[in-house]
Amino acid sequence: MKKVNKRLTSTRFMSLYQQILKDGATLHLKTDSNFMFTYTNEMIKSNRYEVTFSNNDLYHSSFSDDKILSIRTYYEQQWLDRGLTIKYVSFKVTHRDVFVEPDVDIEYDSYRSYNRSKRSEKNSSQDVV
Repeated sequence: MKKVNKRLTSTRFMSLYQQILKDGATLHLKTDSNFMFTYTNEMIKSNRYEVTFSNNDLYHSSFSDDKILSIRTYYEQQWLDRGLTIKYVSFKVTHRDVFVEPDVDIEYDSYRSYNRSKRSEKNSSQDVV
C-alpha cells in the first residue's frame, strides 16, 4: 500500500502511541474516509487489538457517548452537509514488540475537500503556458 507510514493509525504510529499511552488505553478514530476506516479496521484485525465499538455511520447508530458525539469539527460538518457518513472505531491499545502491517488492497476515496484537486491535476494545469 502507498504511503503506509503517513497514516495516523499505521503500525508506525501505533508504535509511537504505545510509548505515551498507558497499556490498555482506548484510541478513538472518527473519519469520513472509507479508506482510513477500512485500513484501521484491517490494522486492528492484523494486530489483534480489542475493538470497543465500530460503525460506518456514527450518527445513525446505537452509539451514545456524548463526549464523542458532541465534538464536531468544521470539516466533519462539511462532510455531513454533503451527505457523507462519519465512520467511527474505538479500540484498546495493548503494548507489543512486533506489529503486523495489513496486506490488503483498499480502494482510495474518490472525493476531495472543497476547492481542492489532486496534485497531479494541479501540476498539469501549471505546465500550460
